[in-house]
Amino acid sequence: MARGESKFDAVKLRDLIKEGKNAQQIMDAFGVKKPQLKTYLAKLIQLDEQFYKIVGMEERAVGGASKFGKNGIHLSAALLTNYGFSQGDEFKVSCLEEGKIVLEKK
Repeated sequence: MARGESKFDAVKLRDLIKEGKNAQQIMDAFGVKKPQLKTYLAKLIQLDEQFYKIVGMEERAVGGASKFGKNGIHLSAALLTNYGFSQGDEFKVSCLEEGKIVLEKK
């Protein structure tokens, strides 16, 4: 994709919203940050002449890479909440392929 070219895809965004994906999941799917997602949402609302609500749009954006340090991996509570996890959840950790770790609620 050329620099400056939009990744906006109305069909994909509409489908993700209808599937109940939250803001963090949609940002990940498009590879964009919250300001760009807000622009995409406004375009979709204008195209469809219909209001769409995305869970997590009103919350603070949580980005940045989690780091592996001497004390392990730190994942912020805000990041985990944006992915639908709740305080007290227990996880199964697996590695399906090299370089990817998967957390699953138990």
